[in-house]
Amino acid sequence: MSRVSDRGRESRRQYGAQWTEFGRLYYFDLVKYTIIDPMHNLLLGVAKNQWYHRWIEGGTLRANTQKFYRELQFVHDFLESFEAPKWAGKLPLRVGEPAGGSLTADKYKFAVTGPWAIIILLVWDRFLKDAEQEHKNALERHTQKVNDYRKKMKTWERGHKKSDPPTSPPAAPVPRMRAGDDLNFLRFATALKIFVSSSITGAMKPNHHWAVHIPEQILDYGPAYGFWAFLTERLNKVLKNMNSNNWSGGRLEVSMMREFHRSSRVDRIVS
Repeated sequence: MSRVSDRGRESRRQYGAQWTEFGRLYYFDLVKYTIIDPMHNLLLGVAKNQWYHRWIEGGTLRANTQKFYRELQFVHDFLESFEAPKWAGKLPLRVGEPAGGSLTADKYKFAVTGPWAIIILLVWDRFLKDAEQEHKNALERHTQKVNDYRKKMKTWERGHKKSDPPTSPPAAPVPRMRAGDDLNFLRFATALKIFVSSSITGAMKPNHHWAVHIPEQILDYGPAYGFWAFLTERLNKVLKNMNSNNWSGGRLEVSMMREFHRSSRVDRIVS
């Protein structure tokens, strides 16, 4: 036992990973048995990154101003008229704003495979040309600032650097909207629809790579419904909503178990 423990400590120091004796079993494939959860990977990973971090935080979809009708309001107007059966899901009308709150995995699944697959194409069709013109004007202003900075630098160097150097210009502007992003999103929505179908028995992130392994895992483990973490996440929500005493040392688990049994007895009586 001490030999295994020594090997584990040495493995942690050298590789940052704990040694496991399961790795010696010829039928135990550590890589193949490491399952990528489609819920976190596709919905709370790729979909949330594209919608929230790239388009909302990145300023692609902006809220209205007093003078200008903008992209996010266009999405809101569409959602107000969008109808779907209750079992399909529902999105907050102020999605993308603090008033709309954060979206759950269920809402991302409904949004990507439903309303967003329609409205994003319309957003790009209506606002892309304006965004490209904004980027062109911003590049011209940035070029002018760079030229002015270079002139000031030459003047400052000829003056033997007796004063503070001129302030360097900001970084070059990046496009707010990119041509083709809408079609890429539609392709992602199509792939997601295939992954979660009941008929199936600017910056890269690890989630984008992990997603390419999901088709192989569907062949190994069955439909995405069979091995994603919706069940455990909902159980976590149930447990978090239970009354607890917030004690540690095992007493929190006891109080939660008592609350669970109490709720079960009440449900049985009511039913």
